[in-house]
Amino acid sequence: TSPSGTIPLAERLANYAANLSFEKLDQKTVHEVRRRLIDSLACALGAWDADAPNVARAICRRVTSEPAATFLGGSRKTLPALAAFCNGVLFRYLDFNDTYLSLEPAHPSDNLAAVLAAGEAAGRSGREIITAAVRLYYAKSELEDRPVKAIVQEGQETITPTEMLVTVSEMLRDVRLGPMELGLWFRRRPGEN
Repeated sequence: TSPSGTIPLAERLANYAANLSFEKLDQKTVHEVRRRLIDSLACALGAWDADAPNVARAICRRVTSEPAATFLGGSRKTLPALAAFCNGVLFRYLDFNDTYLSLEPAHPSDNLAAVLAAGEAAGRSGREIITAAVRLYYAKSELEDRPVKAIVQEGQETITPTEMLVTVSEMLRDVRLGPMELGLWFRRRPGEN
């Protein structure tokens, strides 16, 4: 608890992530996650022949791994991080995916590529992947409602600490960090070792 008596955001996020299960999700939430996934796949189909997704797929085709994850357009699996990268390029390329309007507009579905790749590589079920997506949506919306300093800004694109944080946090959860360890990780700042 902070000196003001409120529970710090890092602790709230860690507790939420550690205690959420598929069974606690209502049907509307599960339906909305499925809608976001279908929307992301439709965005990927729209971007299929663009240059950037073709380059991403070419890179993925050169790398094999164990554990591995599926990338869209591949006949075999690749390194999970590359699968997340390739699928993320496809999901995001046309900039038609969902938008969360806050202090800084965000696209929470950007996290789906990482959730799918990490979940597949870790052998998670569809229910666990949906739950992971809800965790990241919650964390991203909570963090986007607070002012943050951009890490990289080129042209119209901004990479914020929250975008990095929410994606990596689910990967850390896949290695089964408890609330305390996850909370400590949330308190880290970009650039800390």
